[in-house]
Amino acid sequence: MHKARFALLLHFLLTGCVASPGIRPLRALELATAPYRQISAEAHTGSLMYEGGCLIFSDGEKPHPLLPIWPDGTVFNGNLVTFHHPAKDDQRIAVGEEFRMEGEPVSWQQLPPVRYAPFRQQCPAEPFLVSNVRPAD
Repeated sequence: MHKARFALLLHFLLTGCVASPGIRPLRALELATAPYRQISAEAHTGSLMYEGGCLIFSDGEKPHPLLPIWPDGTVFNGNLVTFHHPAKDDQRIAVGEEFRMEGEPVSWQQLPPVRYAPFRQQCPAEPFLVSNVRPAD
């Protein structure tokens, strides 16, 4: 019994030392969202992958995936993203389905650090503000 308590105490002490103050882990199925911006500077065709608690976009060509930052109101249920496009019908995108994503790349420095710190720390991808999605051609 004494060994079990010691092991538990040691676990809490070690994990407390490793955790960064102020940065929480992502909640299950959490999406990065932001207010909608109607800017389509770039377009990419690829698919979504859910890895390490992050929903990321890959076109299969670039060495680094993108972290889509979806318009507020977009939801993810583990299999589908329901893309919320203001004043238009919501669109569903399945994980693994090829589609075209339009929007604007941004740097982490352009985003509010408090809101996006968990994504920056956990997701190995560059942020991309999504303004539109459509089926791949």
